[in-house]
Amino acid sequence: MKSYQANITYKCKLLAERLANIGVEIARVNVADFDAIYSGELLSSIKAEYDGIIPDGASWMVITDCPWAFYVEFGTGIVGANSPHPDTSIANWKYDLNQHGDMGWYYFKDGDWHWTKGMPSRPFMYQTGMDLRARIESVAREVFASA
Repeated sequence: MKSYQANITYKCKLLAERLANIGVEIARVNVADFDAIYSGELLSSIKAEYDGIIPDGASWMVITDCPWAFYVEFGTGIVGANSPHPDTSIANWKYDLNQHGDMGWYYFKDGDWHWTKGMPSRPFMYQTGMDLRARIESVAREVFASA
């Protein structure tokens, strides 16, 4: 019985890791599909990270440490407000905080000044979660069917 329980625990850990690795692939595809590639930094920053052992399993996350990932995910300004993230409550995200509206604002980047009214939400991580949710059962069947 202990061997069986150890095997189930091992497979739970394996399932979490497999889902995280699949999530990295999905997130990278989503970044490309949402046309959110500027320098490649966001794309290359997406990774699976082990978050520790939990009772009868392990915790893994799909993460990015790219400084502007939140802005891509949720959008900004009046443009983001008109094309918002599907669930802003997960980060308590607010749009057009400085009330620039249609006037927009200037910002300095790569040695030049640029003007913007913001950008739409491109919810690559949110979509990754939805895509993973749809695949959990098939991946679990694969993992638990293996010897």
